[in-house]
Amino acid sequence: MDRLRRGQPEARAELFRRYAPQVRRILYLQGFCEEVDDAVQEVFIKVFRADVPREEVFLAWFYRVILNTGRDQGRRRKTKYGLMDKLQQIAPEATVDPPSEPGDPALRDALATLPDELRECVALRFFADLPLDEIAKAQDIPVGTVKSRLHGAVKKLKLALDESGYVRES
Repeated sequence: MDRLRRGQPEARAELFRRYAPQVRRILYLQGFCEEVDDAVQEVFIKVFRADVPREEVFLAWFYRVILNTGRDQGRRRKTKYGLMDKLQQIAPEATVDPPSEPGDPALRDALATLPDELRECVALRFFADLPLDEIAKAQDIPVGTVKSRLHGAVKKLKLALDESGYVRES
């Protein structure tokens, strides 16, 4: 952390190597597949430009940066798709291809059925492997609320996957 605070390139590279896969998974689960690389880059730019907090609170702060960046990306995406829709109305004969969405379509669709706060909890718990108390700090909510959100999210995901006919590979 001290090396990161001093802006040493090696410390920045180590932080990126260690956390970039988790950041990517969290942002993916927030539903921003087509912009995930841009969002990952934006997260690390924000972290490297910020005053890095004490080590005890760093991870909660870091995950809050990830969630907020994902939310910002969501707002930008809504604006972008709104503009694409308007363009289609103005010039319907022109083809405007939406960005492709990688990943398992059944999982993507099931995650899309979750409200943002549930999807964020799922991302932090199952893809960033955070303990409940860290999720509570990152989302600024009580641990009981985290448990409730995870329970509700898992039920909704199972239901959505069952309704889609999703079959897990053994």
